[in-house]
Amino acid sequence: MTREISYILLTLTILLSACTQNPDFEPYEGRTLRIAIIGEPPEVNAEQVKFNEISFDELTNEELSSFDAVIMSEKNLPKAAEANYTETYSDSSIPFFFISASSHIPFTVKDTEYNDSWKWEAGKSYAVGVLKSKKNDAFHSWGYGLYNDELTDESIRDVYSRIFKTIDELNH
Repeated sequence: MTREISYILLTLTILLSACTQNPDFEPYEGRTLRIAIIGEPPEVNAEQVKFNEISFDELTNEELSSFDAVIMSEKNLPKAAEANYTETYSDSSIPFFFISASSHIPFTVKDTEYNDSWKWEAGKSYAVGVLKSKKNDAFHSWGYGLYNDELTDESIRDVYSRIFKTIDELNH
C-alpha cells in the first residue's frame, strides 16, 4: 500500500513540476523587418527587426511606405485613438499594432473614446493589430494575449515575436 502511495505521489510531483516550467517561447527568425514606432522601441530578441521612432505628424502613406508595420506604444494610445487618425489606420497598406490595448475599436471606430476600459487586463488581449485589405475591403484584426496572463518581460517579448511573425506572413 505504501508503495502505491509513493508511486502516486511521485507521479503527481512530476506532473505538477512539468506544469510550472516556463514555456519555450519561439523567437522571431524571419526576414528583416522595418517597423515604425511611436514611443520607445521595445527590447526584443530579434536582431533582424529594425525600429525607427516616428511622430504622429509622420503618419501619412508617403512617410510609412518604407515600413512593414507601425507599432503604437502604451503611453501613446490616448492620442492614437483621436478621431483624426481613424482613416489613417483604415487607409494604410501596412498593419498597425497597439500595445497594451485590448481592442482595436477605439482606434478604428470614430467617436469612440479611449479610456481605461480599453487597456489590457488579465483575460484580454495584450496587443491588437489592424489592417484593411485592399482586395476585398475586409478589415483584419489580430489579438495577442500574454502567456498565463502574466505581465513579464519574457511574455511581452513573446507577444512581439508573434507580431513580427504576423507581419512577415502578411508580406508573403
